[in-house]
Amino acid sequence: MTAKTAWGLRVNRIAMRLLKISIVGGLLLILLAEMVSHAVDEKPPYYWWLAWVQCAVSLFAIGVYMLYRPGRKKWIGVAAIASLAATGLHLVVDQAERGVGTAELLTLGVLMLFAVRQWDAAPGRWVAWVTGAAITVVGVRMFVFPSSMVAGTIMVLMGLATVVSVGAYLRSMDRLRRETQEEVRRAERLELAREMHDFVAHHVTGIVVLAQAAQVAETDPRRSFADIEEAGLAALTSMRRMVKMLRDDDSGAGVNPLGDLSQIEDLVDRFNREGTDATCFISPDLAGAVAPEIAATAHRVVREALTNVRKHARGATRVRVVVAAAGTQGLEVSVRDNGQGARGRLAESGAGMGLLGLGERIEAVGGTLKAQPRPEGGWETAAWLPRQPAEVEA
Repeated sequence: MTAKTAWGLRVNRIAMRLLKISIVGGLLLILLAEMVSHAVDEKPPYYWWLAWVQCAVSLFAIGVYMLYRPGRKKWIGVAAIASLAATGLHLVVDQAERGVGTAELLTLGVLMLFAVRQWDAAPGRWVAWVTGAAITVVGVRMFVFPSSMVAGTIMVLMGLATVVSVGAYLRSMDRLRRETQEEVRRAERLELAREMHDFVAHHVTGIVVLAQAAQVAETDPRRSFADIEEAGLAALTSMRRMVKMLRDDDSGAGVNPLGDLSQIEDLVDRFNREGTDATCFISPDLAGAVAPEIAATAHRVVREALTNVRKHARGATRVRVVVAAAGTQGLEVSVRDNGQGARGRLAESGAGMGLLGLGERIEAVGGTLKAQPRPEGGWETAAWLPRQPAEVEA
């Protein structure tokens, strides 16, 4: 997380707190105005003991809103039940007396928004129904004249319908966001699963080559077994890392499992230790100027090309890997060898599948791939990549 992003989140958090404080302050002022307002020929509500009960219910509802956090939906139901009880007590004691309920009505409306948005959350959908009933009947306390009863009830129902609609919209947006996140997670896991070919093919090919070399070379068998053991351990490490990422829901946060530019030299160095003269050059101009997705793709180009050298380039004694800047907006990754096309069991296993997947990945980020024989002999795998991935139109 950059400093700019952290500062933006902090400002947003402060703004939301100030908004909540403003809403709570406004509700308290409305409640105070209700308690002291009265007509010329009547006493203010604070002279009536039931008004204090209704005021306490309003304060409780405001407190529920002020302290509400996702997962505390049951307190919305408690506030709604308390409101229904206060309204029922008003009907039993004195229906003609004007009570207190405007601040409570507004607070229940906000809580209704939360209840609808979290429709399926515990303790259940009954919270929304009870809150809606409390909002519908709370007008009995405020509309004491028959002429205002019908108009006031219609206004309350219209407001309730608006709150329910907004809550349903927010709920649909939340569900769409969750589905999008799950789809992205599934796509990432599928992509990681497809990367298994590269990890397995590279390491297992190295093990096969070492085993074949040990059969014909007159060297110490212990050294050959040590080389095979090292290659096998590298394969197991890669496999463990891959399996862990496929099993972990939050894998990949801040980690690039598919490699980057700094790991290309290690890749070439391991290939060099397996018996081929391999050299690597990475332009220093690319340090810090390439997006992680592009760096991972460049790493995959080199890995796939070196794997194909082992499988298909018969007699290759020299491999040159170059990652150079191509203008100010791109880079070029090339792997060239001096071998000849190979035939046999190793060359025929999985031929073409790696380049097909590599081409799809490169096209996805806005690059191009070229894999062809060289005029002077050998094979060339070259890719042009943008330094930043291409934007995808929805």
